[in-house]
Amino acid sequence: MEAAKTINTEVTLPIELYEAVVQQARTHGHSVSGEITALLTPLLINVPTELAQEFVAWEAASDEDWLGMEATLAS
Repeated sequence: MEAAKTINTEVTLPIELYEAVVQQARTHGHSVSGEITALLTPLLINVPTELAQEFVAWEAASDEDWLGMEATLAS
């Protein structure tokens, strides 16, 4: 990770979670920060796909609602 492309931030974790992250970081040879980044990255990559699927489902439901409304008004 390039320092020029990072932002310093602070995260407060429960002690048990912090200890688990530290242990996992040691296992993977990462810093705690690097391990947190490694854990979060796959989650964030999946978000756009899930949001796109939700939007498509919402649009389909909305289309069905409008078609139902048109049928009701026509009758």
